[in-house]
Amino acid sequence: MNKLTPQEIVQRAIEQYDPIAIYVGFSGGNDSRLVAHWMMNNVPGCKPFHINTGIGIERTRIYVRETCKSLGWDLTEIRALEDCGQDYDELCRLYGFPGPDGHQMMYARLKERGVRKLVRDTKKGHHKRSKVLIASGIRHDESIIRMGYAGREINKVGAQIWINPMYWFSKDERDSYNAASGMPENPVTKELGMSGECGCGAYAQPGELERWRKCDPSFGERIDSLQQQCLERGFTWQWEGRPPKGGYNPKQHQLFQMPMCVGCEKSAIVQRELQEL
Repeated sequence: MNKLTPQEIVQRAIEQYDPIAIYVGFSGGNDSRLVAHWMMNNVPGCKPFHINTGIGIERTRIYVRETCKSLGWDLTEIRALEDCGQDYDELCRLYGFPGPDGHQMMYARLKERGVRKLVRDTKKGHHKRSKVLIASGIRHDESIIRMGYAGREINKVGAQIWINPMYWFSKDERDSYNAASGMPENPVTKELGMSGECGCGAYAQPGELERWRKCDPSFGERIDSLQQQCLERGFTWQWEGRPPKGGYNPKQHQLFQMPMCVGCEKSAIVQRELQEL
């Protein structure tokens, strides 16, 4: 398989789709740190954006904002609640905690609507067929292959052109690049082992809430309260659980349509494989 360089991936996408704007997602995790730094230093006109799901750790949002400010990057932050009318707590009170089968619902409500707003706002005043290029930090590995991403460095979803410039970077290459870039690591990532930008709990494992609570006590208190509210509404499972068979949450479909949640999907695959050993 031909392994394209980041430059080749970006150039192919630009030549094929002639986008009116280029963005890079910056969630606060180490993969997004890699792609954000590379894109902002190698692609003229690129701008960073962050989807605020409303159910993440506030220190991660602060890290993203302060890092962009210190580097002179013009950050666009889109909030699920204030900008898109999507409230995680209310969704849980209506449908219960998502569990794995409810992941797509949470993605669609808390992230996808934000991306659509980003693209819609960017396209104002442009031709209706205009395209917007969006870079994510997806990297190639065995779990990604099994999820159907192999060879998908460039993906078209309507007016959204998703690219994965660092697709062929190994974990060691990522870590070496990040260390050399001088761009600070999100302290939440060090403590939690993930960015902490979304705590919907769709793939939460037993004991995970205590990790989040240790990292951010207020997050734990919020989930404790929400679990009690859901219990009072007749939902029998909690943040780390899943609905019983025939529960409210819809099944998920093609995973490559959720480019901002690949990390969670990979984690779920690894957990399933460990349980099968």
